[in-house]
Amino acid sequence: MEFDAAVRRAFCCGKTEEKKTLLPLDCSIVLPDYFPDVMKILRYTARAVKAPVAYGENEETVSGTVNVEVSYVSEEGELCSCSQLQGFSHVFETAGKVAAAETDIRMGELGCKAVSKRRIDLHGSIEVTLRVLCYEEKEYVSSISGGGAVLKTGEAETKIITGEYAKEFTIEETGELGYGKPPFGKVLRSSAFAEVTECHVIQDKIVTKGEVRVSVLWQPEIGEENDEEGPFVSNFCFPVSRMTDAEGIEMTDICDAKFEAGFPEIRAEDGGKTIGIKIRVGVFARSYKSANLVFVKDAFSSDYEMKTATEKLCFIDEAMPVNISENIFEETDIPEEAEKVTDIWIETSEPRYNGEGKISAGMKICMFALDGDNNPLYFEKEAERNFALPIHGENAAFYNLCCGVRSCEFSVGRGKKAEISAAVLIDGTIYTALSTECITACSIDENKKVEHREEALTLCFAEKGEEIWDIAKKYRVPMNDILLENGISEEVLLEKTMLVIPG
Repeated sequence: MEFDAAVRRAFCCGKTEEKKTLLPLDCSIVLPDYFPDVMKILRYTARAVKAPVAYGENEETVSGTVNVEVSYVSEEGELCSCSQLQGFSHVFETAGKVAAAETDIRMGELGCKAVSKRRIDLHGSIEVTLRVLCYEEKEYVSSISGGGAVLKTGEAETKIITGEYAKEFTIEETGELGYGKPPFGKVLRSSAFAEVTECHVIQDKIVTKGEVRVSVLWQPEIGEENDEEGPFVSNFCFPVSRMTDAEGIEMTDICDAKFEAGFPEIRAEDGGKTIGIKIRVGVFARSYKSANLVFVKDAFSSDYEMKTATEKLCFIDEAMPVNISENIFEETDIPEEAEKVTDIWIETSEPRYNGEGKISAGMKICMFALDGDNNPLYFEKEAERNFALPIHGENAAFYNLCCGVRSCEFSVGRGKKAEISAAVLIDGTIYTALSTECITACSIDENKKVEHREEALTLCFAEKGEEIWDIAKKYRVPMNDILLENGISEEVLLEKTMLVIPG
């Protein structure tokens, strides 16, 4: 008697681990000599740019840079802005083979005060979350032959993450302020958002294309020939394209990627007619292969007693791209003390996938205004917004998502109301999981033969919803023989049925 069970090995995904820590954020901003003195702080915020996760033996290092930005009113009543960069780093302990890692950064409570006319102190915290997807190499039975073995097999198209890659580059561009605009003076607020529009693989490299959008709120240069007070908002969009080294990647592999835009450096050029923009951009890419798995879900022997060991294995079955572009329309009250609105913009927080087909992201509506005496004012309103996925991904094993504002416009209507129109993008990938019961080991006992039925005809009264496989296993006959004998094709019975069991 010959009996052969073919055993294969496959990478299975384990449970996604999520670890959090709070890091202190303490910084002092000493104003440069050319900045006016502080009279009143209007606004303070901190934004983070992440660096790639650094892998070590049973540990991952999360790092990045926080930009602390403070808007204040000078003793002359001017709106001014100052900022400072501060790095952060934290080491998380992990166990197992990490296939993918993502970091979420959220700002905790912040406090800010001017300790003198030339120094501003900010204290707070950063919430750092590390999500890792671990792989385990597992054995499973792909086929069984001989020994009267009868099989119930399954098949799945899976994805195996083969690598993570990162690269930083700097873009330097010149922005035109537009005809008729006064000379550029100083920056009051700036932001940048980068998105990937195309990603594909060539040998040993990943090619990414996209664009970087920059928004600048600026004050004109003060001069006798300039009678425009401002401030003005200028928006720019620059195309970008980069190749990232990915040694060992093959043309048949597939990939996803995202950009992480840093904090723009703005300077006046050509006598203030144009501005120079310099931004560091990070590329984060991931590659994966497709693999077709055939496995044995259940088995029995028509001749001998068979022993099997089963385990529920989990595979990544789909890398689901997410690209949700949504136009948001909001209406907000203008505070009574505000006589003129100078700027309204929206800031977003890290998006989160809730596992029920929805993505949530924090939205902060920010407003600069002037009172009746032209004194600067600042107001903000926070909200949470949900975005529905176009397809379901309830069985998500892992995700990487980013959220940004492509554009934001506003108009002031009657009744002290501001109408805001913004284009918001949710971009990234959700990896969905497939769990299936597999036979991981099996054997037959040659000393325990199955006694075959002597009846020429056996009738089985089956219930609605009963599976033909379970009936076949009970009577130890191939499932296809029962289907053929009874002229049916459904493997699950749709109604009560009397079945003929072939001998």
